[in-house]
Amino acid sequence: MAHLALEIVNFAGLLLLGIGFFWKDRRCHLVRTAGWILLGVYWISKVPGYLGEDDPFNAFGAGLALPIFLFLAFHEWRSHKWDEEYQPLRFVAGATFVAGMGYFLIDHVPVLSKILIDVVAHHSVGLTNMLGYNFTVGQVTADAAGNFIAPIPEAGINIILECTAIQALFVAAAFLFGCRGERWQKTKMFLIFVPVIYITNLMRNAMVIIMVYNGSATFETAHNIYGKILSLGVLVVLIVIAFVKVPGLYEDINGMFELPWRNKPGHDYLGHIGRLYDKDEKTYEDMDGPDDDELDEKQDGPDDEEKALRADEQGDGCESAEEWGGGPT
Repeated sequence: MAHLALEIVNFAGLLLLGIGFFWKDRRCHLVRTAGWILLGVYWISKVPGYLGEDDPFNAFGAGLALPIFLFLAFHEWRSHKWDEEYQPLRFVAGATFVAGMGYFLIDHVPVLSKILIDVVAHHSVGLTNMLGYNFTVGQVTADAAGNFIAPIPEAGINIILECTAIQALFVAAAFLFGCRGERWQKTKMFLIFVPVIYITNLMRNAMVIIMVYNGSATFETAHNIYGKILSLGVLVVLIVIAFVKVPGLYEDINGMFELPWRNKPGHDYLGHIGRLYDKDEKTYEDMDGPDDDELDEKQDGPDDEEKALRADEQGDGCESAEEWGGGPT
């Protein structure tokens, strides 16, 4: 019953983000606010389960979800208050809706999840067998919790939906096609991402199967540490390539990191590309040079009072040279 309630919370949160993304009304920000809060509650509830599975990486990520999502909800409330659409916030809401809802639907459509698990399990085992092993894949069945599993009996490991990388593919598609930029360039990047992500996932599965079978590591260590390190390394490389090839993605992501400095309407997140910690609110326009009034004042030259003040300052500087030991030797 508790699991069903949490799944309803997850679905409701994603649905509200989707409604808020497509609704062209000022109240869309309040809808997104509610969506982020519900998703934060859903993910914080996953922490005990991840800790029980000895999965510190996912537990840490789920634990961060609530404060981060509450922060996004706060800025959606600000957007409603200021009656403005902050593009990076809308981008992330739409991407989260597409990625989350896509995975949710596959997870809850038995035919799709069963086929996907079976295909990935056979591909993973096929990769290990190319190295001289002789693993097999058992029939895909449902476990006590109703989740489909494909057993690898020789290693005592089950392939589940989370082992298929389908969520990573949904995330890649959602963030690439949701950002600003040329559609063909984003399509090319996605066509590169799909095989790289899928093959990396097969390598990760094969590595876990072999390490557990050989006894070189426990399942928890192989899956939650070595497997995560491999996936994270490839992810970093893909993100760097995507930022270079699709600048709009980097600009929208950068706009999210700009949220701590978004303290008034009209914040120019594009004027601070790459800023991580500088709290100076100057924009590119501020750094272009003085405005017309400042130039007119400079062209007019200093008045008599300014000249007298400068002369006094210069005199003070000469008189004080000996006090600081600055006289000639």
